[in-house]
Amino acid sequence: MKKIIVHAVLIFLIAVILFPTVWVVTTSFRRDEAAFSSELFSSRLTLQNYIDLVLPERNIPVLVQEMQNILSRAKPFNQLTFDQAQKRMEDSLGKFEQYLQQTTSKYSVAKETYQRIDDFLKKNSEKTKELVLNNLEELKKTISGEIKDSFDDQYKVVLYEYLSKENFNSPIFMVFKEDLQKIVGFSVNDVSDYNNALEILRQSYELYMKDHLKNLAELSQKLDQLDKASTDIKKQIQPLQDQVMKTDVILKNDLLPELNALSNSLENLKNLKDSIKDSLMKTDFPLDDTFFLQSVSASIEQLEGIEQKLENLVDYADLKRPLQKITDILKDITNIDSSAKFKMAYSDFIKAYREIQPKLERALNETQTALSNIEEKAIILHDLNEKLTEIKRQMNLLEQEKLIVQQKIDLLESQTKDARRTAQLKIFLFELDGRIATVKAITSFGKTDLLKYSSLMTWLRNFMNLYTSKDEVYTKLRKTIDDLKWIEEYRTFSTRFENTTKNLEDLLKKTRNLLDDFEKSWRELLAVSYSGVFVTSEHLSKLDDIARSEFFSKVRSDLAVVMRKAGVLMSLIPFSNLRSDFKEIDKEYYRIDQIWKQKTKHYFLRWVLNSVIISLIVALITTGVCATAAYPFSRMRFSGRKYGIMSFLLIQMFPGVIFMVAIYNLLNFLGKYIGFLGVDTPGGLIFAYLTNIAYNVYLIKGFYDLIPSSLEEAAIVDGATRFQSFYKIVLPLAKPILTVVFLLVFIGTFNEYVVARIILQNVQNYTYALGLQAFAVGPYETEWGLFTAAALLGMLPMVILFLSLQRYLVSGLTRGAVKE
Repeated sequence: MKKIIVHAVLIFLIAVILFPTVWVVTTSFRRDEAAFSSELFSSRLTLQNYIDLVLPERNIPVLVQEMQNILSRAKPFNQLTFDQAQKRMEDSLGKFEQYLQQTTSKYSVAKETYQRIDDFLKKNSEKTKELVLNNLEELKKTISGEIKDSFDDQYKVVLYEYLSKENFNSPIFMVFKEDLQKIVGFSVNDVSDYNNALEILRQSYELYMKDHLKNLAELSQKLDQLDKASTDIKKQIQPLQDQVMKTDVILKNDLLPELNALSNSLENLKNLKDSIKDSLMKTDFPLDDTFFLQSVSASIEQLEGIEQKLENLVDYADLKRPLQKITDILKDITNIDSSAKFKMAYSDFIKAYREIQPKLERALNETQTALSNIEEKAIILHDLNEKLTEIKRQMNLLEQEKLIVQQKIDLLESQTKDARRTAQLKIFLFELDGRIATVKAITSFGKTDLLKYSSLMTWLRNFMNLYTSKDEVYTKLRKTIDDLKWIEEYRTFSTRFENTTKNLEDLLKKTRNLLDDFEKSWRELLAVSYSGVFVTSEHLSKLDDIARSEFFSKVRSDLAVVMRKAGVLMSLIPFSNLRSDFKEIDKEYYRIDQIWKQKTKHYFLRWVLNSVIISLIVALITTGVCATAAYPFSRMRFSGRKYGIMSFLLIQMFPGVIFMVAIYNLLNFLGKYIGFLGVDTPGGLIFAYLTNIAYNVYLIKGFYDLIPSSLEEAAIVDGATRFQSFYKIVLPLAKPILTVVFLLVFIGTFNEYVVARIILQNVQNYTYALGLQAFAVGPYETEWGLFTAAALLGMLPMVILFLSLQRYLVSGLTRGAVKE
């Protein structure tokens, strides 16, 4: 048992691990929607993805652009002589003509094949009808066997729910008429009998459901009324809140700072009053301060009124502090000795107050007015909020009560599940008889008949979505839909094929006229262009619009659906002799699509070559530097030897990406003086990759330690220098570890993406890893086939290098891992 479990786990892990690889390989050969297809393997295979990468085809969009560039003498055709340009134009036109003829030929074959399929299906319409009827009869038989008559209370409840919404002699009534008569015990032949029968059912319904539904309706009504009242109160609260908010802004943003400033001014005035007693200069007559005393008294009275209002407004405690301070100061400054009124300083005090008094009066008036307005609204808001809180409390209680009632109703309804299933199946069986009669009346396989079949499929699918029981009926229903699905697929296939036929014929006719017209004038246009005049062709512009826009918008969308449906029908259609015809249409249309399709422009082979060159150079430089640097750490004794390599390793712990800003700036600087080491150059990228030194030095040093030093000593005794012993004895013996380092650096550099993405901008300088991203997105859709094919082709250099050097890999890694 233990072995079985272990093997099962291993098989599962292998399947999970290998699935991505299998998906990549199969997707690269498929021409269907591989990313979203439920099938891992497909019969619709092609090598086109690999052809597009290795030998890109000059299809119609490319040829049109090429001919336009030849006429305009744009790059890369600006260096051609007139004769060369003429020859290249003739070659492009000849290729265009071949593609046009090939498209016409492929289209004709596809059209003839479609006609053959259509004729066959029309001749065999009776077989199709027989197939549909057999499936429907089997479904009817299954449903009939599942229906078990029962006239218990649950069934009466369900029957009342259905019939209470129906009129006498309605289709639903006819379904349940026999059951209704058995339940009520009398014949139901007119409206009066029907109403009496419904009354009996209603009594059973109310007895079963008790008062729960009535309570639920009452609770819902009360909740609606409270919700409406809550909405009305919220509507009243909103404008009041807006007004209060505006007043609040005035009080807190305008008046509060002004009151604070006034309190500070009055504080200074108080200090001035306190200094009067120390003044010596007097006047002959006392100063009249009646206005001062009256004004201060009025202000104090007003302040007391304002403070009383603030007692009811707890949100404005910040106002109380400056107002209380102003009140205290005003009371203090009126408490002055009578002898002080004869002093000159008292006159200055009164004059200073006269300057402050208008500001104080205005601030207090505005504060009093604002608080009066806000006090009234605050009281109203308080009352409204209390009402709203009470309504919410009542609504919460009612919601809880409603939830309890609903749970009771749900429990009762769950007890009627079987009865509902029976009623649902009886209605479906009644409608199924009507659908069978409709199918029997079908005499052909034309558009009208396909529409009837499609309507049948929609009806079956809708019922399956509503049918919640996963029983034999559901299984049979799904099988019936799966067996008849091909008819619906064929209807879509047929409609889209005819759309494609119409639009493709128009497009080919328009293309042919433009091409014939262009062939009459292109030589003269080319001669004008080579005389120094910039030339473009309106014919080619129109052809470019057709290839890039019209084909995609008018033809390719339908073309893609036709190909996809043809692939589906290959496996679904019950007539095996038609499967090859659908495959033929799929093949012919796929080729037409490839001829006209606007493909992703790429430099795949150049990207792979860039990666190979950069990886080789980086691997060679890294291996050479590391091999030389590791030797002193292994053989020589010097100060800092022990911690030197450890310091290198510590630095290596930080990923190179975090230094990219510094590396980018360094490359940007070097590029000004040493062009091949700048940003967006292979040299600059190679320079940025030379950072993985320390780890490899440590790896090679461990291998050097295993090489007996006596070999070098013997060579030195024989007259060799230290360097000669290094490269003639140590390096040949260290070949396994050097190979390992070379291989690891090559693979790591070949697959690196982030650094290359930062440094390289020109698409032609891209590495393989960076260029692979371009295949993830096509001009109109994700090119999964092209993407996976590019991934597989890009692996070849690494695989070849790895296989050729694998014999060194194990020995190189293991021999340097331990000390003897």
